[in-house]
Amino acid sequence: AIRCDSNYSDAYVSLGALLAAPNETVSLHDGRVLNKRQLFVGAIRCDIKNCDAYLSLGNSLAAGETLRLDDGRELDKRQLLIEAIRCDGNCSTAYCSLGAVLDAGETVQL
Repeated sequence: AIRCDSNYSDAYVSLGALLAAPNETVSLHDGRVLNKRQLFVGAIRCDIKNCDAYLSLGNSLAAGETLRLDDGRELDKRQLLIEAIRCDGNCSTAYCSLGAVLDAGETVQL
């Protein structure tokens, strides 16, 4: 799918989901070698409103870990999950993932 349309965001998310480990890589038809997180970032580059890309990227980070997106924002797990919810307020998986990283009694503003 990426070969047919290099801007097809969901293809990057799907390919990233197939990789088992964060450091596992895949070679694309254009010579790029990308790991799981780079594929999710690529999906966001193609479609800044791709809920699944933010969700998958957030779930790939450990607590306290951050990642810089192409637009310069440096986000942690919690911020990526909030961004997923902002993209799709009906994404129950994003709410569950966010709830799992919050401390007891902690709230967030969406």
